[in-house]
Amino acid sequence: MESRHRGARAVLLVGILLGVGNLLYVLAASPVHVGIDYRVYHLAGSVALEGGNFYRAVPEGLAGYFHYVYPPITVFGFVPLALLGSETVGFAVHTVLTVLVGLAAVWLLVRYIERVSDTRLPWLDRGLIAAFVVGSVHSMSSLFFGQVNHHLVAALVVGFLALDADRETLAGVAFGFAAFLKVFPAAVGLWLLRRRAWRAIAAAVSFAAAGFVAGIVVFGPDLTVAYVERALVPRLSTGEFAGGLDPGATYLTIRRPISVLLPTVDPALYSVLAGLVLAPPVAYLYRTIEDREDRLVSIMGTMVAILLFFPSYPLYFVILYFPLIPLLYLLAGGRPRQLLLAGALVSSIAIRYDDLQTAFALLGETPESLLTVLRPILTFVTPGLLGTLLILAACLLQRRRKHGPQFRFRRLA
Repeated sequence: MESRHRGARAVLLVGILLGVGNLLYVLAASPVHVGIDYRVYHLAGSVALEGGNFYRAVPEGLAGYFHYVYPPITVFGFVPLALLGSETVGFAVHTVLTVLVGLAAVWLLVRYIERVSDTRLPWLDRGLIAAFVVGSVHSMSSLFFGQVNHHLVAALVVGFLALDADRETLAGVAFGFAAFLKVFPAAVGLWLLRRRAWRAIAAAVSFAAAGFVAGIVVFGPDLTVAYVERALVPRLSTGEFAGGLDPGATYLTIRRPISVLLPTVDPALYSVLAGLVLAPPVAYLYRTIEDREDRLVSIMGTMVAILLFFPSYPLYFVILYFPLIPLLYLLAGGRPRQLLLAGALVSSIAIRYDDLQTAFALLGETPESLLTVLRPILTFVTPGLLGTLLILAACLLQRRRKHGPQFRFRRLA
């Protein structure tokens, strides 16, 4: 167990150190971006108090795409912060609350690991897990931007652990909240279908539907239409992938290499091709979920597929925290574990081609020959994408090692 802890500790520590480095870089190079998303939330809360259209409200000095993007009723989560008056005070309170939400998710994760392993985690590991969830390279952007992704993590952790405990209604409400807030987590419904968790599905759909109805009742249909037009429809745009995704684009998605390999294909078809690439490994993992380990690697495959299918930003890697963190401690040694650790480490290297250009410019040297070699590589695949694919490969290898290439489909015990 101690040797297993060492690998997990290395992964967590690297992620934490890179998160701190990311924060220091932003504070030094672009302090204006600190709290940039919170400014949108704060303004939305203020405009809602005045009875205005908070989807058209853009903070002063920000580009037009910085506007509120969540369903209308969610604005009540930011109204109390807007009532504080000062953006600075509101951001400070929001940050404290975000950290507390992250620590609540940590508490649940630690309890789960200890219960499954029947071993109490040392305080060192508890501290590393807490720092990783709250401020790793994957989480830090959400923290200093003032985002709400820690809340998304907490909701997903609650959902999966409630489902594990056969508390389907609670699981459905938690998943419904995550999907209502960010939309794309609705794809977790694939896992609920595989589990035949009908009550969870009903609870999730009911929660989301109630949220939309509440928004219509409170604000009228116009703001819900504005939400669809200003927030949902733009997310469906595929224009950036036309002719191959730019190497400086931030997206973490399997559509990146697809668009590079097939630049002349209609970008609208990339979602179909992404589905065709990701469906087989998920189906392979879904063939058996007879015990907890099977379910953990199947959930991991589901969450990786969700992350890579959509044009996701790297900060959404946090949706993998469950079951990634438990698997770091619970997956037995061998090649699957080595791949998992390697994937988790590589995925923490959040670097793109334009980042290298900026770094070399700051150093005063631009090695053109090196950039010429790296450009096509980083255009095709980023370290974050490679690391995530290695995590998926670890799950597939673990499933093959445990069950072999062929076996009968079995019902969940």
